[in-house]
Amino acid sequence: MKNILYIGKYNGIIGGIERYMQKSAELLRQNGFAVHYLHTDNGGQTPEAFSAAFDSIAEFSPEHPQLKSADVVVIHNIIAPELLKTLPADRTFFFAHDHNIYCQRHHYYTPFGRKNCHRAYHKFICKLCSLGRNEPPPLEEYRKLPALVLSDFMAENLRKNGFEKVVKLPAFITVSQKEHSFMPDGVLRILFLGQLIRGKGADLMLNALAYLDIPFECTIAGEGKDRAMLEKKAKEYMLNVKFTGFVSDPETLWDNCDILFFPIRWQEPFGLVGLEAMAHGVPVIAFDLGGVREWLSEFENGILVPEKKEVAAAGMLGGLAQNRQALEAMGKRGLKLAKEKFSEEIFIEKFKELCEGIK
Repeated sequence: MKNILYIGKYNGIIGGIERYMQKSAELLRQNGFAVHYLHTDNGGQTPEAFSAAFDSIAEFSPEHPQLKSADVVVIHNIIAPELLKTLPADRTFFFAHDHNIYCQRHHYYTPFGRKNCHRAYHKFICKLCSLGRNEPPPLEEYRKLPALVLSDFMAENLRKNGFEKVVKLPAFITVSQKEHSFMPDGVLRILFLGQLIRGKGADLMLNALAYLDIPFECTIAGEGKDRAMLEKKAKEYMLNVKFTGFVSDPETLWDNCDILFFPIRWQEPFGLVGLEAMAHGVPVIAFDLGGVREWLSEFENGILVPEKKEVAAAGMLGGLAQNRQALEAMGKRGLKLAKEKFSEEIFIEKFKELCEGIK
């Protein structure tokens, strides 16, 4: 089976979902697969580069010929339940990258106090929590499909919500061959890479940085509706922070940082940016939520901090700034872990097994 069809929402990069589709399509094509893409909406950054990852790209239509010719169909964003009827039921998978399939609010934390949720979907409670702003998730229709996930955390959530067949497809990363240099000027260089929205927690990171009494500089790479608020907060705290906006090629950021801060507020389904850090020999400090433990091993390739514990995070950063050897050691172990557990070869092997399992 060589003809793969991805179905998603945007025809450009918004966040991790689109980056995953782009990178996995490129890798599959390098290994003899044809990968096509249908999108239901327009939007996102660098649409030309995104489109180049696929053999063809077009707007979704129930009559599109790829729906009939594809050997495997993978839905990467929720599409309307009535459109599911146009897909080949015997060879269609739903890739759960997000909480929106079982959380009507989509964020999987409460609107007041932002307390993370661990419930299965409940029609009345979830409608109340969402403040009636979103439609109920189409669980009944999507439960009929086999689900794909990147983490055990997401597999558990789906099973809790009635999904009977859940397949873990390992994430992958290309490992850098360059040796990483830490703190060349004696200043700790901190990187945040992600969307500037509340769930990603860049504001929590700035709160933590306000407690630091060491020389540091911070780069915030990404765009989003919280940018103005974050810029104001950084100015009020008088922090040495640079905002780059959206970066089309994140590879350019890794040479100039010593640690990735992953200050998530929500329960991250996986956290692919953590793999990117590992692949470049950069350790990670992260709040211990969601699927982070899938790739972050405590004091091996980074440090886990209890959620929202900003002072504790600052203490860890301060300690690492005084211990370049610890940064180097964690960076090297991260590289080793990326090669052993998240190689491209393992992904291709598991994807072929997935295809071979379709009767």
